[in-house]
Amino acid sequence: MTKTFEELNVSAEVLKALKSMNFEMATPVQTKSINPMSSGIDLMVQAPTGTGKTAAFGIPVIDNIDIEDSSIQSLVLCPTRELATQTAAVMRNLTKFKPGIRIQALYGGEPIRHQINALKRKPHIIVATPGRMIDHQNRHTTRLGNVKTVVLDEADRMLDMGFRDDMKTILDATPEDRQTVMFSATTSREVERIAKAYQKDAQMISIGDLGKKTVDSVDQYYSEVELRKRESTLVRLIKDNHFKLSIVFVSRKHMADDLANCLSANGIKSAALHGDMRQSQRNRVMARYKKGDLQVLVATDVAARGIDVENIDAVINFDMPQDSDSYVHRIGRTGRANTTGVSYSFITPRDFKKFRGMMRDVNSDPKKVRLFASEEFVSKRTKVALESEAAARGGNAFEQVLNKEKMYKERKKYDNRDQKDGKPAYYGRKTKRSRKQA
Repeated sequence: MTKTFEELNVSAEVLKALKSMNFEMATPVQTKSINPMSSGIDLMVQAPTGTGKTAAFGIPVIDNIDIEDSSIQSLVLCPTRELATQTAAVMRNLTKFKPGIRIQALYGGEPIRHQINALKRKPHIIVATPGRMIDHQNRHTTRLGNVKTVVLDEADRMLDMGFRDDMKTILDATPEDRQTVMFSATTSREVERIAKAYQKDAQMISIGDLGKKTVDSVDQYYSEVELRKRESTLVRLIKDNHFKLSIVFVSRKHMADDLANCLSANGIKSAALHGDMRQSQRNRVMARYKKGDLQVLVATDVAARGIDVENIDAVINFDMPQDSDSYVHRIGRTGRANTTGVSYSFITPRDFKKFRGMMRDVNSDPKKVRLFASEEFVSKRTKVALESEAAARGGNAFEQVLNKEKMYKERKKYDNRDQKDGKPAYYGRKTKRSRKQA
């Protein structure tokens, strides 16, 4: 059962900010979390992405800030810089009518000196990634001795990403009597160990069967696709279904770049998002994606953390997720806010057993579909060849080459230059010995 924010005793200033953001009714996770967290007790909150978790902890954190105290009073740890910047932005919106509260985001990918200068303005709330928080602690640019509340957002992801020791170091630097609140989409043994070590009599809050809730809101399909046909199959899938916004997940950074270039060469506006990109680059990509200038975002799991975009039509698992939790997190990017999304998983024969095991873990039974490769697919090799010809012709000749009828023959020339009649060119070719015999 949900409540209005008035019923949750939210401060008048934050209530006014929520109304300006067109939020009137609290989500289930907000309804169950705001009052207990405001009272100062430790919480372990298990809820899927896209349920309003940021406001669930952001509202009580903001309402409990003492503006007269210029020390750091609350610390929010997030697994990625995207999630850190997004969380800080939401919390700043919530303080719209509490101008005295200062919030600072700390994350990698930008010069640390800018953050050091910002810390001199004495923020009340820090939103940080573990790695950059450790950097500031080592430089003695932050003091956590007066922290009242620590929030571990997406604690399971931080542990999966190897931040266990960093999280412990940061928590050890805060007072023992602090409030510790953990938000997690899944509960693993590692999450339970952290909770046992750093929480006291924590209240458990669970928003339904999390994996089941996420997968139920998404129509799931899988298809067995040969490795060499994955790119052309992806192109046809996106074009045939006319997806306006979609995310394609890959397992490696270089694959994200290559696949985004491949999709662009086939007339699909795409861009990559991965950890090797500068923060300014990532911000530009996300701005274009949210604006609708990009149709497809090709992302790694880590880079996609914190993406909060409404109306994503489809999630496509080009590469297999690492585990069932990653699968739930991936497909949870679609089918949000009471809408139904769709997901497709490309499965090779060697992946099938692992995939079925994941589906058992999340109690899901995706439908098998047959997908076909595009007959008008332009490979990376063809694109390079055509670009070379366009450069030789001069001007904007690349598009002209692509649009000509002879493109099909040119593509065959470059993509299948080692084949003849569907068989290797050397198939049936006479050797010197056979010619002599003839």
